[in-house]
Amino acid sequence: MKYFMCRFVPPGPDFLKTMTPDDKLLMKSHGEFLQALLEKGGVVAHGPVADPSGGWGMSLFEMADDESADDVRAIVAEDPMIKANIGARYDVLPMLQLRMRG
Repeated sequence: MKYFMCRFVPPGPDFLKTMTPDDKLLMKSHGEFLQALLEKGGVVAHGPVADPSGGWGMSLFEMADDESADDVRAIVAEDPMIKANIGARYDVLPMLQLRMRG
């Protein structure tokens, strides 16, 4: 298996503090999108990160050996926050090695 750490970057460092009601609905859909991937097995962990310079989200994808970062990018392109085209993005970062308690 291959693993990819994805950093979800919202559309601005204060976005999580200044969300409009519509933004909150999009964020709810974003969380539901990632939770569905977790329940299907494509994501092994996800959640918000409290970064003093601005919050962001982390998700850890588990992919088959023949899949690549492009496959992960295709999946996260379906996130409602990305499809809304409001400036959010994912950084898809391949893990060189991952050790987990098993």
